[in-house]
Amino acid sequence: MGESSVTTGSKRNSLRFHFKEELQVSYKTAYKDGEALLVNISTGGCIVNKASIPVEVDEKILFCFAIQSLPKPLEIQAVCVRLDGDSFAAKFVGVDGGNESRVVKLLAAQARAETD
Repeated sequence: MGESSVTTGSKRNSLRFHFKEELQVSYKTAYKDGEALLVNISTGGCIVNKASIPVEVDEKILFCFAIQSLPKPLEIQAVCVRLDGDSFAAKFVGVDGGNESRVVKLLAAQARAETD
C-alpha cells in the first residue's frame, strides 16, 4: 500500500505522521457530518484537505479515524485553528498524556500497516 513517514523535532514537539496516500477521515461539526483526506496527523492535531463541508476557525470538530487495529473508529475532539481553501488544520483537545501515548501507538501501527 502507500508509504508513510514520521517527522520529529517540529516546533510543535509532537510526532507527526505523513502518509504518501492521503487517508479518508470523517468529521462532525455541531450540525453536519463531513469527510476529508488526511494530509498528516500528530498527537497535537491534524491537517486535512478536500473537506466536504466547510468549517470555521475556532469551530469544534469531532474526528473519527478508522484505525485497522480497532473494532470501532477512534474519536478525537478538536478545534479548527487554520483555514486554506478546502483544507483546514485542527488542534486536538482533551488528549492527555495517557491517551497521547495510545494515539501515537495506534498511528504508528496504522503507518506500518500501510507499508506492508
